[in-house]
Amino acid sequence: NTFRQYLHDAGNKNSLSNNIVVSLLLDKDGKLWVGTYFGGLDCFDGQRFTHYRHDDGDSNSLAEDRVMYIYEDSDRQLWIGTLAEGLDRLDRKKHTFYHYKYTRPGSIRNPYVSCITEDAQKNLWVATGYGIDVLERNTGRFIHYSMDTNRLSSDNVILLMKDSRQQMWAATREGLNVFLPDKKVFQSFTTTDGLPHNTDRKSTRLNSSHITIS
Repeated sequence: NTFRQYLHDAGNKNSLSNNIVVSLLLDKDGKLWVGTYFGGLDCFDGQRFTHYRHDDGDSNSLAEDRVMYIYEDSDRQLWIGTLAEGLDRLDRKKHTFYHYKYTRPGSIRNPYVSCITEDAQKNLWVATGYGIDVLERNTGRFIHYSMDTNRLSSDNVILLMKDSRQQMWAATREGLNVFLPDKKVFQSFTTTDGLPHNTDRKSTRLNSSHITIS
């Protein structure tokens, strides 16, 4: 019943790169990936930390050192969401990053990535500060979902979740949304439907009998 602390030590290369930890992921090999704020990405195997940092002189380095989200997909690819430089995919064998920049045509639409997940068809869903971008597995193209075209309650998307019925949910700054794949639109739920608050990130026990998905 005790805690072991892992702290940044400027004089020790085998320490945490930064004390502000934003995201964590335990991968399928049992390694712990640590996303930090201005410290980049760390990988901890139980004994040693491996550091991944942005390097202005290396285009294959991490896009930036503020890592907001880490996700391992069903093919064991590691995806990194950053605060202001978009989405990265890490090649763990070569220790290089492939960048999905918001400035490139056909890529994600916003530099801020808050959450990443996968749907039943293995498409990659990316929550951003301007809606949701879905990387289609079959085509390699991004599909963009937003308030204007797909009825998201807000383009500021905080979290994504796939439920046991394979439905995709999106939590935003202005309510909760569920994706209706047949219509390619979202149905939203707000305080008028019983949510305690439209921007609350805390877990809330929800009685499903009170929700009707149309």
